[in-house]
Amino acid sequence: MKVAYVLNSTDPLGGATKAFMSYLRQIMPLGVTPLVVVPDHKGIYQDLTEAGIITHVLNYRPQTYPKWNTVKNLILFFPRTIARIIANRYAAHKLVTILCNFHANLVHTNVSVINIGFIAAMKMGIPHLYHIREYGDKDFGLHYLPCKRVFLKQLSADKSYSVCITKDIQKHHHQDRNARSQVIYDSIREQVHQLSHSSLGTYFLYAGRIQYTKGLDILLRAYHTYLQSSSSKLHLYVAGDKAEQKYYQSMVDFTVRNKIQPYVHFLGGRSDIETLMQQAKALIIPSRYEGFGLCMPEAMFCGCLVIGHNTAGTKEQLDNGRELEGNEIALRFENEEQLANILLHTDSMTQEDIETYTTRAFHVVNQLYTTEVCAKKLYQYYKDIANETI
Repeated sequence: MKVAYVLNSTDPLGGATKAFMSYLRQIMPLGVTPLVVVPDHKGIYQDLTEAGIITHVLNYRPQTYPKWNTVKNLILFFPRTIARIIANRYAAHKLVTILCNFHANLVHTNVSVINIGFIAAMKMGIPHLYHIREYGDKDFGLHYLPCKRVFLKQLSADKSYSVCITKDIQKHHHQDRNARSQVIYDSIREQVHQLSHSSLGTYFLYAGRIQYTKGLDILLRAYHTYLQSSSSKLHLYVAGDKAEQKYYQSMVDFTVRNKIQPYVHFLGGRSDIETLMQQAKALIIPSRYEGFGLCMPEAMFCGCLVIGHNTAGTKEQLDNGRELEGNEIALRFENEEQLANILLHTDSMTQEDIETYTTRAFHVVNQLYTTEVCAKKLYQYYKDIANETI
């Protein structure tokens, strides 16, 4: 089976890219010959070409409206929108030639906001699969171009299919009653047979992009309250790229204004997240609307206690765990006050207390979020599409 994958980014630390690379390694031995289309020569482009995978670079952009949050962006909004439409149409035209030469059986677009794969597949009359990893509006503040209704119409077109990474994202895009849509959870790593227990940990950890939707401000306010009552005063490590510079600066200013900067360490983007998780007291996920959140199961594979915001994809993962294990696999909070109290409670937790959560969590992620499980489900879906049994 020849499958063409269209990616939105080559960033090796991006969640969508990491998920793609994890299942690609597993799905190829099952019988998939891949061709990958990327927007630049950076990041994983080198890894793909060195692995002997056919890789093409085209100039395309997300099929969403440009930002309009500054005066400059407002002035450039119209020309940027037109330029984006033209670039994507031209890229889709070139992609048709690439797909014809490759004799593609299926086009699989790795995120929902890239449309060149859909356009090319429809022109060729072959199936197209959207991998919907994001809410779009609630998590990233994105708006489909020209509107969401047009995107939903694409999802209902003939030979159009979708994979959603959570049930809530599927429902958000009105695909929960569509027989040609499936929920397949993202994969993190190959199955791990033994939990590597970490130390008690000497700090709290935040791992994710620094932007409003990820909720670092929620965590910092709760952490400030925690410091006022804690005798341990565990430090907070913030590992993540500055996705929104103004927001990042406001977070730094908050630590200075409230005199907590000696306790908060901004580490930037890190490639040693696994080590940081293994040595942390707990990983905190404060995201307002997390699509799936790779860092949660990633931490659970590492034996790291998780404290998660009880909303969106984070809640769904926690609910899955409770259903499978009959008990909580992490600590969850509804608001900043609850988070501050949980941080204080975590101070007094023993290794045995922590392991009651991390052991259950480890069992869950090994059942739901391994690359083997994801690849097998995805390959079976490919076969169903090819056989037109859906």
